[in-house]
Amino acid sequence: MGINAELGPWIYMTFPAEALVGLSAAPLKTPLFVSWLLLGRVIPFDRHVFVLSEVGARHFVEESHSTVQSRWRHERWIEPDGPDACTVRDIVTVEPRLGFMGFFARPIAAAVFHHRHKRLRLLYS
Repeated sequence: MGINAELGPWIYMTFPAEALVGLSAAPLKTPLFVSWLLLGRVIPFDRHVFVLSEVGARHFVEESHSTVQSRWRHERWIEPDGPDACTVRDIVTVEPRLGFMGFFARPIAAAVFHHRHKRLRLLYS
């Protein structure tokens, strides 16, 4: 599946084919690739430098930055919840480059992750 299955159809994230090798094989604390975030797969709205700082059996921590965000920290935890289910927990820390954008950053990040979780439920139910 991957990130674009979660973000779609409104947001698309570019990445090189070699990024598909899996998180467990990726080097930590070094930029892995640069990605463009596209609205509707066409309109670029952010350039994201993707950095993993921690990867475990059921979690990862991404510490990245972008043109818009001086800091983007995304922690994802996947916890078993019965024999055929799990709970996905995301914790996101966003620090915009422009201070006044903080007013918009929280509701936008909340809406994006609400959408992502909805897409995960649809994809895996």
